[in-house]
Amino acid sequence: MGASEKTAAGVSTLPLLHLPQDILVEILSNLPAKSLVRFRCVSKFFYALVVDHGFGVMHRSLSLKLPSRAGILISISSRSSPAYYTINFSEQNAQRPGMLQANRLAYLDSEPFLKGSLLRSSSDGLICLSKPNGDVVVCNVSTGQRISLPRIQFHSPHRPSICAQLGFNSQSKRYKVLMSTWMFARGKWSTSFEYKHWVLTVGVDKSWREINYSPHPFEGYGSLIDSDATSVYIDGFIYSYNWLTKADPPSFHIVAFEVGSESYSLIPFPAEVSLSQEYPLVGYLAPFRDKCRDLLRDFALLQVDGGRLAIVFVRKIGHLSYMDVWTHLSYMDVWTWEISKECWEKITMIIPLEESIDIPHRFLRYTTNHVGEIVLLCINRERFSILICNLKSEVWRQFDVGGVEEFPTLCPEDVRIYRIMDNVFSLE
Repeated sequence: MGASEKTAAGVSTLPLLHLPQDILVEILSNLPAKSLVRFRCVSKFFYALVVDHGFGVMHRSLSLKLPSRAGILISISSRSSPAYYTINFSEQNAQRPGMLQANRLAYLDSEPFLKGSLLRSSSDGLICLSKPNGDVVVCNVSTGQRISLPRIQFHSPHRPSICAQLGFNSQSKRYKVLMSTWMFARGKWSTSFEYKHWVLTVGVDKSWREINYSPHPFEGYGSLIDSDATSVYIDGFIYSYNWLTKADPPSFHIVAFEVGSESYSLIPFPAEVSLSQEYPLVGYLAPFRDKCRDLLRDFALLQVDGGRLAIVFVRKIGHLSYMDVWTHLSYMDVWTWEISKECWEKITMIIPLEESIDIPHRFLRYTTNHVGEIVLLCINRERFSILICNLKSEVWRQFDVGGVEEFPTLCPEDVRIYRIMDNVFSLE
């Protein structure tokens, strides 16, 4: 444990517990983060242990395996102030069995730094929020600890579009933030776009480091590296969409940014999506930036069972029943990237639940739970509900969600969900 062992050796509290240090550390590592935060006030030993970097890494590793420490975060960016809720799938509403209980994170709502901030990145229970002026904050959902990162000064008359993404470096056992920006750069005869990328190691770097990271050779219509673009962190890589407009018709790729080496590679978008009439916005319509943003918002990037990268899309198809009644069935397409084969494999499933009858695709939000099942958050005018799909068994489960006080029916785009877990990792 390094620092923890040295700290514990000279503290008189430990002998009173009549427990060997290794056993005590093992017991504490199995406690939830909220309990550990309270224990920091018990003694110097507990404080030093909980804030120790090595202990945080150990607790994080255990949290990845314990279902009781996993859940989802619901983010609602209302005009007055944002609202945040957590849902643990093992915690049900006391008054209504079978209903999941959403718990409001009041300590986050009251923070002034959240106003005007965009939450578009999460990793292991840490969230990354950014503002158009370049302010970036990393916050630990479990402990409430937050750290403000240095602001990048943009020397341009035009407001940049920024995207801050969070990932974990398994070599250094530290979190990094990748900041991507684009802005107008007007030339003498034409308008172009300038792209820059920075990296900062949380708790280590005092300033941003600009990197030579250029997977965005955009032309003409601009970039999709903005707050609406989806991304996911999986085992040392941050995956996000990339829009390449040099091809004709324009082509799509997924950028795999390796957090440790700060390098990238490209994964081709499934060919059938670009060629199929079922996905009409891909192809020659791609240069229209707003339509592309809508498209890529609906094609979610997720980490599914086994830590695989997946693209998920829900669509509706009309069917004429045997009684000549026109009905619509909802289907979910899932493409999983098979690294060994370097190809996509597709599964298509009918959503069999009652809720699927009335699911406009723009009222859906996607994430996964601790075992890699796909979680769909359905938003309608009366309630939130959750659909969970197990890809192996193709079994669906449905839950209503209680405890959510605000229903932003007019702006469903303001609702996001993220996979989170219990994490006591210190940001300092």
